[in-house]
Amino acid sequence: MGRLEIPTGFVEKARFVRVIFTDVEREYDVLLGLLTFGMSWVWRRRLLSKITRRESLRVLDLACGSGLITFPLHRLVGMNGLVVGLDPSISMLQPAVRRKHEGRIPVEFVRAVGEFIPFRDNVFDYETVGLAMRNFGDKKAVFREAHRTLIDAGWFLSFDFVLPRNSLIRKLYLFYVMKMFPIFGKRVSDNWYRTFVYLGKSIELSSPPNAVCKMLSDSSFRSTFFDEITLGVVALLGGQK
Repeated sequence: MGRLEIPTGFVEKARFVRVIFTDVEREYDVLLGLLTFGMSWVWRRRLLSKITRRESLRVLDLACGSGLITFPLHRLVGMNGLVVGLDPSISMLQPAVRRKHEGRIPVEFVRAVGEFIPFRDNVFDYETVGLAMRNFGDKKAVFREAHRTLIDAGWFLSFDFVLPRNSLIRKLYLFYVMKMFPIFGKRVSDNWYRTFVYLGKSIELSSPPNAVCKMLSDSSFRSTFFDEITLGVVALLGGQK
């Protein structure tokens, strides 16, 4: 593969990301766990711990992929709650929908983009994003839509890969994601090689968490925060409507 250029426009990037995550869904969950040394499970638990369990919660999981956050969410919402997973990729939604039916798990899935959420105003108590903020073509549009569709005092929560501030850790981390990720991907398939090249590049270009929090504030969220975890390679952040 030649030099990978990631589009910056919303439409172009949305199409690009759909292609990048095509035909990788079967191995996604396993490879994510292996390449993060099991820490992806820890990061999901950290995000879920920010959600106050109560009856009739309504939660929207944006860019839900195979449902790694969507399915655990259903245990937090109560019998009368609602969990919806939203993703633009049919390929990534297929295993999520299959697991839903096989386990008779009461969650719903919708194919859509986070920049245009197909729900009315003031619906959800929480909206979540797991390891996918880098994939949105227009983060400000996502935050505007999240603010519109959240109830008053609702929370937007996300965790994603970021560049560590420590220079030594940053160099080691970039070597791992830019050099080792593609090698692992090539051993699986050409599709995974393409996907891992993209993941490394998207991490290299990722916005620092304070900049993302500034976007949240500019989109009328308050009480914004970010926590850098796991040596600063991941940031958990959020804001309240």
